[in-house]
Amino acid sequence: MAICELAEAAQPCSVRHIYYLGIGSLWDKDSGPSRRNYSVVVREVGHLREAGRLPWEWITDGTRMVRQETQYDSLDDAMQRNTESYRRNLWASQSRSVEVWCESDSVGGVLQPITSAWGVGLYSCRGQSSKTFVYEAVQHYARKRKPVTVIFCGDWDPTGRSVPRSVVERIERYGNGGIDLEFQQIAITAADVRSHQLTAHDVNSRDVNYKRYQEECLHEGIDPRTAVEVEALRPGLLRQRLNEAIEELVDDVRRWNIEARTEEAERELLRSLQGAAKKIVHSTMGDPTAAEEEDQ
Repeated sequence: MAICELAEAAQPCSVRHIYYLGIGSLWDKDSGPSRRNYSVVVREVGHLREAGRLPWEWITDGTRMVRQETQYDSLDDAMQRNTESYRRNLWASQSRSVEVWCESDSVGGVLQPITSAWGVGLYSCRGQSSKTFVYEAVQHYARKRKPVTVIFCGDWDPTGRSVPRSVVERIERYGNGGIDLEFQQIAITAADVRSHQLTAHDVNSRDVNYKRYQEECLHEGIDPRTAVEVEALRPGLLRQRLNEAIEELVDDVRRWNIEARTEEAERELLRSLQGAAKKIVHSTMGDPTAAEEEDQ
């Protein structure tokens, strides 16, 4: 089915990305307050996943979280999982700290493969970032005592454009001007909107942030009556932009490579320690199965 093909090419992606990818070829864009076509996509994606025709992991949903202490089946299980997840902080060797902020949880799910690979923090503002959210980030930056680069992905609309302004202003205020901050927005940019290659929609002129948005659009040579959501950008292209932006911030490549090799060596050491600890625990507890395995 066409939806499965779109999802396979874009995975991992959100249902909203599927909706945007199919506009013009599979369905029309919803107009005005209508969400009829988007609702059809949501329903069909759900049916396909439940029927086993669309793998569950292709569609991300970062809006649901489970809060529970990490638990293990055994000491061996704990050591195995911690060995597999061991990551050395490679950014400690670099001159700047790097974080990625996005406007929504669904977009966060699309970006996570890249942030995970690079070992950088991924923060979802969930619309307008809260004062607590920004304050805690400032305290984190202050403890690190390093310049910070925040890479941001968000919509080009009144609310989306207000997020960078409020975040930068609050970081400056809460940090008493002591935070060396670089704020990069890689999507949606003014150039994206001016290209007219992304699906746009009518802006909500009743938004409390519309006046500032209108001024910014006119300054950028953009029609203030239109807006573009970040989901209008292909997931693959969004991840590519993020990957390139993070890579450019690695300013000491030699040191990075040394730390990466050290990380792998330390992971191998953890595997060796896991094997030794397993023998000690089984010997102490008198596990007959372990004894048989050791004899073999």
